[in-house]
Amino acid sequence: MPPITLSGVPANQRLSTPAVRPVEATPKGEMSFGDYLSQALNQVEAVQKEAAHQGALLASGQVQDLSQVMIASEKATLSLQLAIQVRNKVLEAYQEIMRMPV
Repeated sequence: MPPITLSGVPANQRLSTPAVRPVEATPKGEMSFGDYLSQALNQVEAVQKEAAHQGALLASGQVQDLSQVMIASEKATLSLQLAIQVRNKVLEAYQEIMRMPV
């Protein structure tokens, strides 16, 4: 595959307005997509830590109810799988956008 070369647009063919609009700030009180994503990842991390804590308590013999440990472990597994699937969908969407002709 030959290397990709970029050439500039001649001055007489430049657009008078920018092709891409700047990202506008979100109004106060509303969260951006990045904020939602960050919050979701923090929740996944918290669930993972809780499952690890429950596992440590089980190993030390301090847990009387095994079902609570199993529930925490399954919550951690499911939340991680959900995060991975969301990541995969975001990457697919990005790749699809990059394949669009301009």
